[in-house]
Amino acid sequence: MKIDNFIIEKSMELAKSVDNTAVLLYYGDILALDIVNSDIFKNDIKKIIVVDEDKKGDDEGIIDELKSISNTSVVVVPSISYTRINKIKIALVICISSGILKKDENVVALTGMSNIDTSIFVNISKEKELLSYKGDIKLEESVKPEVFEKILSIALELANQGREGKAVGTIFVLGDSEKVIENTKQMIFNPFKGYKPEERNILLVNLKDTLKEYSLLDGCIIIDSDGVIQAAGAYISTSANIEDIPKGLGTRHIAAASITAVSNAISITVSESTGDVTIFKNGNVITRIEKVI
Repeated sequence: MKIDNFIIEKSMELAKSVDNTAVLLYYGDILALDIVNSDIFKNDIKKIIVVDEDKKGDDEGIIDELKSISNTSVVVVPSISYTRINKIKIALVICISSGILKKDENVVALTGMSNIDTSIFVNISKEKELLSYKGDIKLEESVKPEVFEKILSIALELANQGREGKAVGTIFVLGDSEKVIENTKQMIFNPFKGYKPEERNILLVNLKDTLKEYSLLDGCIIIDSDGVIQAAGAYISTSANIEDIPKGLGTRHIAAASITAVSNAISITVSESTGDVTIFKNGNVITRIEKVI
């Protein structure tokens, strides 16, 4: 643990020396670091501890203990195998969607596999590789953070596991549902029509398997800002002039970008061919999370 502590300590020093800088720690075995009792974390620097979903139950009350550390937020992410860079991407986009991190902040992001061995300094507003911030993008104004996190988790699971052994390609469109529905057409009978809102709210009911099943349909799944599923199997009929879509992305991604260009929605796509997950807002790519081959 000496190497881990050294890197963390130096990162804290860096964050302290640069105004408006937070430290983000994403490490597989977060409990082994004994953060709660470490003197390294006893300071006023803004700290973000990232915990894998399958780790949070290892010690009852661990989340509360971590939150008790001065000026510390805890973020829970899906327990999926990713590269170091993609781990940081996932953590950053969740922190931004929840308002934990702001556009004008910097982050010293730490991660690693068997030990903490990677430190990256990120200026959020100027970052081009991990995040793309074009214009005044405020994810939290489009959809509740917990809704965004839930759907991102499902998308990442679909990208990695598929559905019943088959690769899946789909689009989730989150927020501004009235405008989104105006720009879509049902390709099939809407399977969610007629159910009470509380029966189709992903935050109230366990609909993960249901969403995964309907992701096999052509078209997109529309979810409002509160997490109520509005439709599945919907065809995005708008075609905005999208200039900044990276080469190699197909019609699904163009449609996903287009709907965010004509509305205040966020779209999350899963590529059937590559398994990559791409997030769009305002017609632009926010980040792209590549599947581990």
